[in-house]
Amino acid sequence: MLITSPTLSFDSSAFPVEEGEDGRTNPGLFGKSLGEWLVASLAERGVKATGPFPEDWGWMVEVPTSPLRMGLACCSEDFEKTAWRVYGFVDLGFLDRFRRKDEANRALAELFGTVKEILSKDPAITNLRSDES
Repeated sequence: MLITSPTLSFDSSAFPVEEGEDGRTNPGLFGKSLGEWLVASLAERGVKATGPFPEDWGWMVEVPTSPLRMGLACCSEDFEKTAWRVYGFVDLGFLDRFRRKDEANRALAELFGTVKEILSKDPAITNLRSDES
């Protein structure tokens, strides 16, 4: 069972795209430097994160919190190099769907709040918006 946070979308030219970066994801999907920046920014706040790792949908930052393993999806808007999206997720196994769902929701909300704060305080980030209902 995949639990996801709302998606944060924003504009920034602060995350350079490497030549051929989308060869490790899918054509037109970037986000490696955004993921690297988030790992460093989270570390400054005492949050352990690793990566980023390429996935077909973009770049994943892993946030291993005992006993949950969370992640952040970092990707560009299709073929854009200055429009970005980030959201958090927790993938719960069958038994954890029942035993740890509330814990996962709380941890994911905390991570989402931290990432939103990081993005909102950086002057290189503009037009920050969320699809929160």
